[in-house]
Amino acid sequence: MGRKGTLVATIMMIVVLSAGLAGGQVGGERASTSGFLWWGDHEPIYIYGDCDFTVENGVMSGCGTAADPYVIEGWRIDAPRADYGIYIDHTTKHFVIRDCVIERARIAGVYLNTVANGLVEETQIGLSDTAIQFLNSHCNRVQRCALFSCRYGVVMAGMSSGNRIFENSFLECGLNAQDMMRSNAWCDAGRGNYWSDFCGLDCDGNGICDLPNYRYGDPCPLASPPVEWTGISSAGPTYSGNWIAPDGSLVVTSETPIELRAADMGAGLAEIRYAIDCGAWMTYTEDRIYLIGEDGPRRVDYYGIDNLGNVERRSTVFFFLDNHPPVTVHEIGDPVYVNEERTWVTSKTPIILRRTQESTYGRTRTFFRIDGRNWQEYCGPFVLYAADGPHQVSYYSRNASGVTEEVRCFVLYKDDAPPTTRGGRGTTTPIEVRIGDTSDGSTEPEPVIEPEPEPEVQTPAAGLDAEPGIEDDAGESAEPGVQTPSGTG
Repeated sequence: MGRKGTLVATIMMIVVLSAGLAGGQVGGERASTSGFLWWGDHEPIYIYGDCDFTVENGVMSGCGTAADPYVIEGWRIDAPRADYGIYIDHTTKHFVIRDCVIERARIAGVYLNTVANGLVEETQIGLSDTAIQFLNSHCNRVQRCALFSCRYGVVMAGMSSGNRIFENSFLECGLNAQDMMRSNAWCDAGRGNYWSDFCGLDCDGNGICDLPNYRYGDPCPLASPPVEWTGISSAGPTYSGNWIAPDGSLVVTSETPIELRAADMGAGLAEIRYAIDCGAWMTYTEDRIYLIGEDGPRRVDYYGIDNLGNVERRSTVFFFLDNHPPVTVHEIGDPVYVNEERTWVTSKTPIILRRTQESTYGRTRTFFRIDGRNWQEYCGPFVLYAADGPHQVSYYSRNASGVTEEVRCFVLYKDDAPPTTRGGRGTTTPIEVRIGDTSDGSTEPEPVIEPEPEPEVQTPAAGLDAEPGIEDDAGESAEPGVQTPSGTG
């Protein structure tokens, strides 16, 4: 039986996003058809070898083939303390970096070292020394990216060749591109890139400048930027309530309503049928669908039937049910001292992070950092190896679904210095003592009695007698009147 109308069935998810999210669109055809794109913060990503394409390294889906590449998608990486935003090293598997915002890396936002089969698309990279750096890399593509406010835009180094860069917006970079070997293509299918430092004319209005940009080897530069920098603001350190799980499923709770709506332009819609987790098929009524049961991956299959019996092709939407957002608290071991203003610890004081709630499915992970440094996964009690003084500890937990709690922070004051005790010389107050009475009732000092001077002893001259009463050296008095005549015996 021929089909007389077109049956269109759509599903609508109502997901309440938390205020911690910031969103925006990279722009272009894909963004206009896929709706708003939301970013969650991620630490700088380093992938060495094909085995490092993991969920922990930001991979959302894929298996590394040309038909199903690894996808690193939806991350905002703000890396003022890191050399690179995303560094991929010695890989041959197919991968895509898509819909990311990478800023403030000290060396390069994206660095591809000895890499093949990579694609960077619809990504914003800015405020770095170099937006994208190639080193000995081949057969990669960069398309529909906004590269802004960097010292260098795209740099080809070493023996990099066979890479294609097209339909990108180079905006206000010091040197938009560098390709000394000229062995890479800067356009594809007659479309090159937009260069903010190239003033080309487009007389026929086809969007392509009439003359090549010889400086960068672009034979068909674009007259206007195909991608605008949206100026995305930071999404914050968490993405609590994020609606995309690491495997690409939509995260919901048992209170999230799911609606199925269909329309037929011909004979009209007869019914919609659906099944949950490959169970029995049911007829959809006006009531909404709610997923219940244990946390974990779920699926809903559905299709519509019109009044002539024409059956729509079955569609499937994957969900991740998570009714237990993580909640983490901290505890401080001994030794610890707490007063009204501060909490004091030493380098031997254990700091414990304990989850009071977490998903019943998969692994819930806890992360912490000290004084704003890189996040580390919590594997057990840790201590502060730092200088004495105040230190801020931040932490959060994330379920396997990607649902992440808000970052919690507290401040500890580390003190490993023992007290110092020193002895000191005491002080005395002089006391004035007065003797005797004074006219005003006070005592007056007694008069000082000076000793009499001793009599002067004289030696009598020759022929004279010594004075009487003067003791001689022997202590005896000389007899009076006794003289010794001169010259007699």
